[in-house]
Amino acid sequence: MRLALVTGGSGFIGKALIDRLLSQGWSVRNVDFVASPATHARLSHWPGSFLQPELLREAMVGVDTIFHLAATNFPRESNLNPLSDCQENVIGTMKLAEMAIEAKVRRIVFSSSGGTVYGNARATPIAESHPTQPITAYGISKLACEHYLRFYDGLAKGRPLTTLSLRIGNPYGPNQNIRKAQGALTTFCYNAANGIPITIWGDGTVERDFIHISDVTRAMARAADCPAHGTEINVGSGRGTSLNQILDAIRASLGRTIDVSYTESRSFDAPSNVLSIARARELLQWEPEIGIDEGVSELLGSFL
Repeated sequence: MRLALVTGGSGFIGKALIDRLLSQGWSVRNVDFVASPATHARLSHWPGSFLQPELLREAMVGVDTIFHLAATNFPRESNLNPLSDCQENVIGTMKLAEMAIEAKVRRIVFSSSGGTVYGNARATPIAESHPTQPITAYGISKLACEHYLRFYDGLAKGRPLTTLSLRIGNPYGPNQNIRKAQGALTTFCYNAANGIPITIWGDGTVERDFIHISDVTRAMARAADCPAHGTEINVGSGRGTSLNQILDAIRASLGRTIDVSYTESRSFDAPSNVLSIARARELLQWEPEIGIDEGVSELLGSFL
Protein backbone atom coordinates (compact mmCIF):
# COMPACT_ATOMS: atom_id res chain seq x y z
CA MET A 1 0.00 0.00 0.00
CA ARG A 2 1.44 3.36 -1.05
CA LEU A 3 1.80 6.20 1.42
CA ALA A 4 1.35 9.88 0.55
CA LEU A 5 2.10 12.95 2.64
CA VAL A 6 -0.05 16.00 1.90
CA THR A 7 0.97 19.38 3.30
CA GLY A 8 -2.02 21.70 3.62
CA GLY A 9 -4.41 18.80 3.25
CA SER A 10 -7.21 20.59 5.09
CA GLY A 11 -7.50 23.34 2.49
CA PHE A 12 -9.81 23.40 -0.53
CA ILE A 13 -7.50 21.56 -2.92
CA GLY A 14 -6.02 19.41 -0.16
CA LYS A 15 -9.31 17.91 1.02
CA ALA A 16 -10.36 17.08 -2.53
CA LEU A 17 -6.95 15.57 -3.27
CA ILE A 18 -7.02 13.41 -0.13
CA ASP A 19 -10.46 12.10 -1.09
CA ARG A 20 -9.13 11.14 -4.52
CA LEU A 21 -5.99 9.50 -3.17
CA LEU A 22 -7.98 7.46 -0.68
CA SER A 23 -10.36 6.35 -3.42
CA GLN A 24 -7.34 5.15 -5.41
CA GLY A 25 -6.05 3.03 -2.53
CA TRP A 26 -3.38 5.32 -1.07
CA SER A 27 -2.76 5.78 2.64
CA VAL A 28 -2.46 9.49 3.46
CA ARG A 29 -0.83 11.61 6.15
CA ASN A 30 -2.18 15.16 6.34
CA VAL A 31 0.16 17.79 7.81
CA ASP A 32 -1.96 20.83 8.64
CA PHE A 33 -2.93 22.87 11.68
CA VAL A 34 -6.60 22.16 11.00
CA ALA A 35 -7.65 18.52 10.89
CA SER A 36 -9.90 17.60 8.01
CA PRO A 37 -13.38 16.54 9.20
CA ALA A 38 -13.14 13.43 7.04
CA THR A 39 -12.25 10.19 8.78
CA HIS A 40 -10.86 7.12 7.08
CA ALA A 41 -8.88 4.09 8.20
CA ARG A 42 -6.06 5.06 5.81
CA LEU A 43 -6.01 8.77 6.72
CA SER A 44 -4.05 10.19 9.64
CA HIS A 45 -3.77 13.84 10.74
CA TRP A 46 -0.46 15.31 11.85
CA PRO A 47 -1.29 18.68 13.47
CA GLY A 48 1.26 21.32 12.60
CA SER A 49 3.07 23.03 9.76
CA PHE A 50 5.53 22.09 7.04
CA LEU A 51 7.80 24.65 8.74
CA GLN A 52 8.24 22.31 11.73
CA PRO A 53 11.22 20.11 10.80
CA GLU A 54 10.87 17.48 13.52
CA LEU A 55 7.20 16.94 12.73
CA LEU A 56 7.89 16.79 9.02
CA ARG A 57 10.83 14.43 9.40
CA GLU A 58 8.72 11.99 11.39
CA ALA A 59 5.76 12.29 9.00
CA MET A 60 7.99 11.46 6.01
CA VAL A 61 9.01 8.02 7.27
CA GLY A 62 7.96 5.46 4.66
CA VAL A 63 6.37 8.06 2.36
CA ASP A 64 6.37 7.44 -1.40
CA THR A 65 5.06 10.82 -2.61
CA ILE A 66 4.73 14.27 -1.04
CA PHE A 67 2.01 16.55 -2.38
CA HIS A 68 3.20 19.99 -1.25
CA LEU A 69 0.13 22.25 -1.21
CA ALA A 70 0.71 24.32 1.92
CA ALA A 71 1.58 28.02 1.83
CA THR A 72 1.64 30.42 4.74
CA ASN A 73 0.06 33.40 2.95
CA PHE A 74 -2.61 34.26 0.42
CA PRO A 75 -1.52 36.35 -2.61
CA ARG A 76 -2.56 39.73 -1.19
CA GLU A 77 -0.91 38.96 2.18
CA SER A 78 2.34 38.06 0.43
CA ASN A 79 2.49 41.52 -1.13
CA LEU A 80 2.15 43.11 2.30
CA ASN A 81 5.10 41.14 3.70
CA PRO A 82 7.28 39.75 0.90
CA LEU A 83 10.27 39.10 3.18
CA SER A 84 8.25 36.86 5.46
CA ASP A 85 6.66 35.16 2.46
CA CYS A 86 10.09 34.29 1.06
CA GLN A 87 11.51 33.14 4.37
CA GLU A 88 8.58 30.87 5.10
CA ASN A 89 7.51 29.51 1.73
CA VAL A 90 10.72 29.43 -0.31
CA ILE A 91 13.14 28.41 2.44
CA GLY A 92 10.48 26.15 3.96
CA THR A 93 10.08 24.33 0.63
CA MET A 94 13.84 23.96 0.28
CA LYS A 95 14.05 22.39 3.74
CA LEU A 96 11.15 20.09 2.87
CA ALA A 97 13.02 18.91 -0.25
CA GLU A 98 16.23 18.27 1.69
CA MET A 99 14.37 16.26 4.32
CA ALA A 100 12.63 14.32 1.54
CA ILE A 101 16.03 13.34 0.14
CA GLU A 102 17.11 12.14 3.58
CA ALA A 103 13.88 10.15 3.98
CA LYS A 104 14.27 8.60 0.50
CA VAL A 105 10.93 9.95 -0.69
CA ARG A 106 10.41 9.08 -4.36
CA ARG A 107 8.57 12.20 -5.60
CA ILE A 108 7.42 15.68 -4.63
CA VAL A 109 4.42 17.11 -6.49
CA PHE A 110 4.32 20.87 -5.92
CA SER A 111 1.19 22.99 -6.20
CA SER A 112 2.34 26.09 -8.07
CA SER A 113 0.28 28.90 -9.59
CA GLY A 114 -0.46 29.23 -13.29
CA GLY A 115 -2.31 32.43 -12.47
CA THR A 116 0.68 34.29 -11.02
CA VAL A 117 4.08 32.94 -12.16
CA TYR A 118 3.77 34.29 -15.72
CA GLY A 119 2.73 37.85 -14.93
CA ASN A 120 1.15 39.81 -17.77
CA ALA A 121 0.70 37.46 -20.72
CA ARG A 122 2.41 38.36 -23.98
CA ALA A 123 0.29 35.82 -25.84
CA THR A 124 -2.41 33.33 -24.94
CA PRO A 125 -2.81 30.49 -24.36
CA ILE A 126 0.28 30.61 -22.15
CA ALA A 127 2.69 27.71 -22.64
CA GLU A 128 5.23 26.69 -20.01
CA SER A 129 7.95 28.27 -22.18
CA HIS A 130 6.33 31.72 -21.81
CA PRO A 131 8.53 34.22 -19.93
CA THR A 132 7.93 34.19 -16.19
CA GLN A 133 7.67 37.74 -14.84
CA PRO A 134 5.37 37.56 -11.79
CA ILE A 135 3.97 40.87 -10.55
CA THR A 136 3.13 39.68 -7.04
CA ALA A 137 5.29 38.39 -4.18
CA TYR A 138 3.14 35.26 -4.15
CA GLY A 139 4.01 34.53 -7.77
CA ILE A 140 7.70 35.23 -7.16
CA SER A 141 7.87 32.77 -4.27
CA LYS A 142 5.99 30.09 -6.22
CA LEU A 143 8.42 30.52 -9.12
CA ALA A 144 11.42 30.35 -6.79
CA CYS A 145 10.09 27.13 -5.28
CA GLU A 146 9.73 25.66 -8.76
CA HIS A 147 13.36 26.44 -9.57
CA TYR A 148 14.65 24.99 -6.33
CA LEU A 149 12.60 21.84 -6.79
CA ARG A 150 14.01 21.48 -10.30
CA PHE A 151 17.47 21.83 -8.69
CA TYR A 152 16.66 19.15 -6.11
CA ASP A 153 15.29 16.76 -8.74
CA GLY A 154 17.73 13.96 -8.18
CA LEU A 155 17.78 11.30 -10.88
CA ALA A 156 20.60 13.04 -12.73
CA LYS A 157 22.52 13.24 -9.45
CA GLY A 158 22.03 9.60 -8.55
CA ARG A 159 19.34 10.32 -5.92
CA PRO A 160 15.88 8.74 -5.95
CA LEU A 161 13.87 11.94 -5.38
CA THR A 162 12.07 13.39 -8.38
CA THR A 163 10.01 16.58 -8.44
CA LEU A 164 7.19 17.95 -10.57
CA SER A 165 5.51 21.37 -10.33
CA LEU A 166 1.92 21.85 -11.46
CA ARG A 167 0.99 25.40 -12.46
CA ILE A 168 -2.68 25.36 -11.54
CA GLY A 169 -5.14 27.86 -13.02
CA ASN A 170 -8.11 29.19 -11.05
CA PRO A 171 -9.60 26.20 -9.20
CA TYR A 172 -13.23 26.25 -8.13
CA GLY A 173 -15.89 23.87 -6.95
CA PRO A 174 -17.98 22.77 -3.98
CA ASN A 175 -16.47 23.12 -0.50
CA GLN A 176 -14.28 26.11 -1.36
CA ASN A 177 -14.14 28.32 1.73
CA ILE A 178 -16.15 31.41 0.86
CA ARG A 179 -14.95 33.20 4.02
CA LYS A 180 -11.40 33.35 2.67
CA ALA A 181 -12.63 35.32 -0.36
CA GLN A 182 -10.62 33.11 -2.72
CA GLY A 183 -11.91 32.48 -6.21
CA ALA A 184 -14.08 34.92 -8.10
CA LEU A 185 -16.25 32.20 -9.56
CA THR A 186 -17.08 30.64 -6.19
CA THR A 187 -17.70 34.05 -4.61
CA PHE A 188 -20.00 35.11 -7.45
CA CYS A 189 -22.00 31.87 -7.23
CA TYR A 190 -22.34 32.14 -3.45
CA ASN A 191 -23.49 35.76 -3.63
CA ALA A 192 -25.92 35.08 -6.47
CA ALA A 193 -27.43 32.07 -4.68
CA ASN A 194 -27.89 34.09 -1.48
CA GLY A 195 -29.11 37.35 -2.99
CA ILE A 196 -25.90 39.24 -2.13
CA PRO A 197 -24.70 41.94 -4.57
CA ILE A 198 -21.68 41.02 -6.69
CA THR A 199 -18.86 43.56 -7.06
CA ILE A 200 -16.49 43.35 -10.03
CA TRP A 201 -13.16 45.16 -10.14
CA GLY A 202 -12.95 46.73 -13.59
CA ASP A 203 -15.33 46.20 -16.51
CA GLY A 204 -15.63 42.41 -16.24
CA THR A 205 -13.54 41.64 -19.31
CA VAL A 206 -10.66 40.25 -17.21
CA GLU A 207 -10.19 36.69 -18.43
CA ARG A 208 -9.09 33.74 -16.31
CA ASP A 209 -8.60 30.00 -16.69
CA PHE A 210 -11.15 28.42 -14.36
CA ILE A 211 -10.62 24.72 -13.67
CA HIS A 212 -12.91 22.44 -11.68
CA ILE A 213 -11.41 20.96 -8.52
CA SER A 214 -12.14 17.41 -9.68
CA ASP A 215 -10.00 17.99 -12.78
CA VAL A 216 -7.23 19.52 -10.66
CA THR A 217 -6.97 16.56 -8.29
CA ARG A 218 -7.09 14.07 -11.15
CA ALA A 219 -4.06 15.81 -12.66
CA MET A 220 -2.26 15.84 -9.31
CA ALA A 221 -2.83 12.12 -8.76
CA ARG A 222 -1.46 11.39 -12.23
CA ALA A 223 1.56 13.57 -11.52
CA ALA A 224 2.65 11.12 -8.84
CA ASP A 225 3.47 8.45 -11.43
CA CYS A 226 4.03 10.10 -14.78
CA PRO A 227 7.54 9.63 -16.27
CA ALA A 228 8.14 13.40 -16.49
CA HIS A 229 10.10 15.04 -13.70
CA GLY A 230 12.19 18.13 -13.01
CA THR A 231 9.82 20.33 -14.95
CA GLU A 232 6.57 22.34 -14.78
CA ILE A 233 3.15 21.51 -16.22
CA ASN A 234 0.15 23.81 -16.63
CA VAL A 235 -3.13 22.49 -15.24
CA GLY A 236 -6.04 24.53 -16.55
CA SER A 237 -9.09 24.38 -18.76
CA GLY A 238 -7.18 25.53 -21.83
CA ARG A 239 -9.72 28.26 -22.48
CA GLY A 240 -10.41 31.69 -21.03
CA THR A 241 -13.60 32.80 -19.34
CA SER A 242 -14.25 36.46 -18.54
CA LEU A 243 -15.95 37.60 -15.36
CA ASN A 244 -18.87 38.78 -17.47
CA GLN A 245 -19.19 35.30 -18.99
CA ILE A 246 -19.35 33.83 -15.48
CA LEU A 247 -22.24 36.20 -14.72
CA ASP A 248 -24.00 35.05 -17.90
CA ALA A 249 -23.58 31.40 -16.88
CA ILE A 250 -24.97 32.16 -13.40
CA ARG A 251 -27.98 33.99 -14.85
CA ALA A 252 -28.64 31.12 -17.27
CA SER A 253 -28.45 28.52 -14.50
CA LEU A 254 -30.62 30.47 -12.05
CA GLY A 255 -33.05 31.70 -14.71
CA ARG A 256 -33.15 35.20 -13.24
CA THR A 257 -31.25 38.48 -13.00
CA ILE A 258 -28.56 39.08 -10.37
CA ASP A 259 -27.34 42.25 -8.63
CA VAL A 260 -23.95 43.32 -10.08
CA SER A 261 -21.90 46.50 -9.70
CA TYR A 262 -18.58 47.51 -11.26
CA THR A 263 -15.78 49.45 -9.60
CA GLU A 264 -12.26 50.64 -10.40
CA SER A 265 -9.87 47.98 -11.68
CA ARG A 266 -6.88 46.80 -9.62
CA SER A 267 -3.28 47.27 -10.78
CA PHE A 268 -2.23 43.69 -9.97
CA ASP A 269 -4.99 42.03 -12.02
CA ALA A 270 -3.51 40.79 -15.31
CA PRO A 271 -5.98 41.39 -18.20
CA SER A 272 -5.84 37.79 -19.39
CA ASN A 273 -4.48 34.52 -18.07
CA VAL A 274 -5.29 31.41 -20.10
CA LEU A 275 -3.06 28.35 -19.88
CA SER A 276 -1.99 26.04 -22.66
CA ILE A 277 -2.54 22.44 -21.57
CA ALA A 278 -0.72 20.75 -24.44
CA ARG A 279 2.07 19.59 -22.11
CA ALA A 280 -0.44 18.18 -19.61
CA ARG A 281 -2.09 16.21 -22.41
CA GLU A 282 1.28 14.84 -23.48
CA LEU A 283 2.99 14.16 -20.14
CA LEU A 284 0.06 13.44 -17.82
CA GLN A 285 -2.28 11.93 -20.41
CA TRP A 286 -4.84 14.30 -18.90
CA GLU A 287 -7.36 16.87 -19.98
CA PRO A 288 -10.25 18.59 -18.17
CA GLU A 289 -13.67 16.97 -18.19
CA ILE A 290 -15.98 19.53 -16.52
CA GLY A 291 -16.94 22.64 -18.50
CA ILE A 292 -17.77 26.02 -17.03
CA ASP A 293 -21.57 25.76 -17.47
CA GLU A 294 -21.71 22.38 -15.73
CA GLY A 295 -19.35 23.58 -13.02
CA VAL A 296 -21.34 26.76 -12.33
CA SER A 297 -24.61 24.82 -12.09
CA GLU A 298 -23.07 22.33 -9.67
CA LEU A 299 -21.60 25.09 -7.53
CA LEU A 300 -24.84 27.06 -7.39
CA GLY A 301 -26.64 23.89 -6.37
CA SER A 302 -24.28 23.45 -3.45
CA PHE A 303 -25.23 26.92 -2.15
CA LEU A 304 -28.99 26.73 -2.69
